Amino acid sequence: MESQYKIVEATIAADRFGGFDINTIDVRSLIAEFNVFESLEKPYLTGSVVILDDKSLFDAIQFQGTERLRIKMTSQDEEPNVVFERTFVMTGIERTRKANANATSSMYVFTLLDEHAFVGRINKISKSYRGSLETIMAKIAANEFKKDIDVSYSASAPSVQTDITCIVPNMTALDAIQWLNQRATTQTGSTFFTYASMHDDNIRIGNLDVMLQQDPFNSKLPYTYNPSNISQAENQGELEKTFTIKSLKTTKMGNSLNMIESGCVTASYANTNLNTGQIFSQRYSVRKQLEELEKKDIIGKNQNVFDGDFFVGDKQIDLYDAKRYHTVTSTGTYGRNKSYHDETDETKFRKKLEGKSLKRHLFKNMINVAVDGVGFIISKAGVGDIVRLNIVNDNTLTDDINDESEVLDKRLSGDFVIYDTRHTFSGTQHTVSMNVGKLEKMS
Repeated sequence: MESQYKIVEATIAADRFGGFDINTIDVRSLIAEFNVFESLEKPYLTGSVVILDDKSLFDAIQFQGTERLRIKMTSQDEEPNVVFERTFVMTGIERTRKANANATSSMYVFTLLDEHAFVGRINKISKSYRGSLETIMAKIAANEFKKDIDVSYSASAPSVQTDITCIVPNMTALDAIQWLNQRATTQTGSTFFTYASMHDDNIRIGNLDVMLQQDPFNSKLPYTYNPSNISQAENQGELEKTFTIKSLKTTKMGNSLNMIESGCVTASYANTNLNTGQIFSQRYSVRKQLEELEKKDIIGKNQNVFDGDFFVGDKQIDLYDAKRYHTVTSTGTYGRNKSYHDETDETKFRKKLEGKSLKRHLFKNMINVAVDGVGFIISKAGVGDIVRLNIVNDNTLTDDINDESEVLDKRLSGDFVIYDTRHTFSGTQHTVSMNVGKLEKMS
């Protein structure tokens, strides 16, 4: 299917030449490939662009890594709509080579970065903040990046780390947000993310509780992979064809021993309060955390990240103390407010382990899928959303199977959280490569 989108503007400017208002270079016809990257780990977009230069443009520019690329894409309708518009800093040349045998043109691959991320990496802050951890993250993002904050992916499940007085100790804004993200969890121990989307200019704050309870953006038309019957796609309509999976590969599936050794299955946690002299200790078990997620209807009964029936010696695996943590805090430093590490409810110390564990278990079922990008643009889907996949299993004896669900691979099919995306625009093609993960298998 031919792409419904096209680049209508691609101009390069540099402040030393007067910026976009004075002097620009139009490179729209020279772009061979354009990539946009989203990640739940980053409150900004990154990208790359491949430019074929047969006019020695970049020799004349004397590229410094401080140029800007303004790019705009629209639909190809009679009344086109803008589907993407962004200005990136061109931070570097990833590689370059001669593009033809006569050496009359060169291919440049430039790395791209959202401008607020550029600022966020070099401007350090030393400030005191007060409130819940996600409120502090929102304040930093709004103040330092001058962006609107979208909390729709976290508002219904706020963090339990409240009444915090937090001093950001001479950190960059991006480091500070990452530092706060590591501490923030919901009541069930689900971790928080601060991230960006190609569909708007906001910064989003979300958590796994809210993300996992969403409906898939493609619930009516799942992305389908059936390598033994690819020709079937020829009988589909144009839209249905775009929901055929182009490629599928699994990354390193979770190493259970590594997970156990790192405390993501079972661990003991102790804290010494220097102000009171009290020592508090408790155990963490992923079994109990998954049961809590099930009670809250965040996941179903068919979790696929922990084997609760696995015995080593005479005990189930989560009854061992595979990892021990001990921290030292001092309450009362900020009066009634807590510091970054404090907890007045000592049972909440366990949240530090729960957030780390749940995030690691999400990676345990991570797969990479490449699909046509039309559905993502139409639905404005991106990282933090849920995608539904139907992956046919390896059983070739399907003649007597009447129920379609019986031919699906229960582990690789189902509803996944989108963790990373790569949007590739090349000629008339728009492809999305996404890393997705989940905590349960299909029933």
